[in-house]
Amino acid sequence: MGDQPDLQYLLTSRAPERLSAPQWLAAQRAYRGIEAGLHQRLDVSAAEDRSRVRHRNAAWVLGMFRRISVSLFMHWRNQDSKRAKSTLADFHEEMGLEHQRRAFALVNSKESRALEAS
Repeated sequence: MGDQPDLQYLLTSRAPERLSAPQWLAAQRAYRGIEAGLHQRLDVSAAEDRSRVRHRNAAWVLGMFRRISVSLFMHWRNQDSKRAKSTLADFHEEMGLEHQRRAFALVNSKESRALEAS
């Protein structure tokens, strides 16, 4: 099997002649980036897959809160190079009860400087 090329199948709505090999590769990498980024954070860190909420509206609302949390986390992480390896759990801990005021300032601010509030 070592002599045979590794085959991968990709699905798209675009006609094969409309995408060059580098464009196919970029599309695959973009998909993997989404899966590894947002979906991984929602599935693993926010435990979305383990949710037992079945009411349609409740599931939608909880999903929006989870996505808002991930967006706030990404903003928080990008504000300081020391946080480059921080996780969503680190963000939740930081924004815990002892830092509630900063979390509310961030959520309610009109500018992204709310994290700098002391």
